[in-house]
Amino acid sequence: MLAMVDGTAVGELRLRRRDLRRALARVRWWRRLVRARRDLVTAHLARPEAGGGGGLEISWEALAAGAPTTAELEEAVWPEERGWGPSTLDDLDELDTRLAAYETRTADSLDNVTAQMVHLLAAARRQEGHNR
Repeated sequence: MLAMVDGTAVGELRLRRRDLRRALARVRWWRRLVRARRDLVTAHLARPEAGGGGGLEISWEALAAGAPTTAELEEAVWPEERGWGPSTLDDLDELDTRLAAYETRTADSLDNVTAQMVHLLAAARRQEGHNR
């Protein structure tokens, strides 16, 4: 009886929920890497012999939603150069701010899809109970 209520909608919500959970895990992973990279830059700059030369050249091709691109994230976490300076910290802070905004949007979407799925399943259960 549950499948008759709106199994297609529940199935679609399950798939959407799975995708959002994957996206949330991915953005949280990137945030951990960016914060770890920031810690490395801070440690480098705090050393007495740190000269603070140059900054990372990060291309700022933002996604429509303002989330960082994979290329930006890879360059920030695994740069080809070791030119760390105070501007590197600013770049990493800005990158983490954008990731945090994306994480919030993704978590909100996941919550919304979960609520929709729970609502549909509850309605199906109520209907199943009325049909007995």
